[in-house]
Amino acid sequence: MGNMTGLFSVALLVNGPKFGGELPSSLFQLKNLNTIHVQDNLGKNWSLPSNVRVDDDTQLERLLLVRNSFAGIIPPWLAKLKQLQTLDLSMNNFQGAIPEAIGDLSSVKYLNLMGNNLTGALPSSLGKLPAIEVLNLGNNALQGELSAPIGNLRTLQLLDVGSNELTSTIPSSFANLESLKYLVLESNRFNGTVDALESMKNLTILLTRSNSFSGALPDGLFSGTSDNVVVDIGDNKLTGELPTSFAKMSNLVSLIGAKNSFSNYATMEAVCDNSTLLVMDCDACECCEVCCDEEHERVCDFQLDGADDFAGVVY
Repeated sequence: MGNMTGLFSVALLVNGPKFGGELPSSLFQLKNLNTIHVQDNLGKNWSLPSNVRVDDDTQLERLLLVRNSFAGIIPPWLAKLKQLQTLDLSMNNFQGAIPEAIGDLSSVKYLNLMGNNLTGALPSSLGKLPAIEVLNLGNNALQGELSAPIGNLRTLQLLDVGSNELTSTIPSSFANLESLKYLVLESNRFNGTVDALESMKNLTILLTRSNSFSGALPDGLFSGTSDNVVVDIGDNKLTGELPTSFAKMSNLVSLIGAKNSFSNYATMEAVCDNSTLLVMDCDACECCEVCCDEEHERVCDFQLDGADDFAGVVY
């Protein structure tokens, strides 16, 4: 394959259980190759070469190895692919730490490592990715703190570190993530306040379920966006009332805030009118009488298609 110097794209898709093996190192040395796409193959012996000599004039822009049971570590030589814009290694069996060299991918816009067996801390070099727009590290076993240098990524639009074993507060540097639209922190061990989120004026989706966040939600949360807003802050230790800005939001599609410690009637009537899906603790919801009574559990879950048109489900 290394002799196919004019090759522009390689795609190996949906092959059988006997199709697998190590990708040849010569594949990554083809000067004109733009895309390698290996996806949904059933073979169990997929791997990347441990070492590849990558030339400076290599033109590879897209490397997608998705759902193939690739195993082993993520090799540091991948960071030498200076033209790489998309790196998707999701839904495999990669293990070990994310290499510190990952921060050398100066052209990468889309980095997806979700759904592997990655461990260790988030490398601080992630904060050196100048063009990154999507960073998905969810569904691994990553540990340690949420890396403060990630707050340097002014172009970042989506950050997903959900379903890991991360333990820390949200760094104050995250207030600099002015382009961020989607933030997924759910199912970790985060704590502290979410005050740093107030400065994220483009934020539209916030998923922080199943952590130990505490304190009140900042007043200006979601005040800068006109796009539809989806919020799941359930199963934390949040207190106080919902921000008054929530009562003014006609774009609040979904609000899930049950299993917190909000004050009585923290959810104003106007929030109920504006939200299409609402899940709140009964004692923190001013408009939940329809599905909260002495015979029911303490959480109210109902959908609204209008102010007076809803179906209630309690659990």
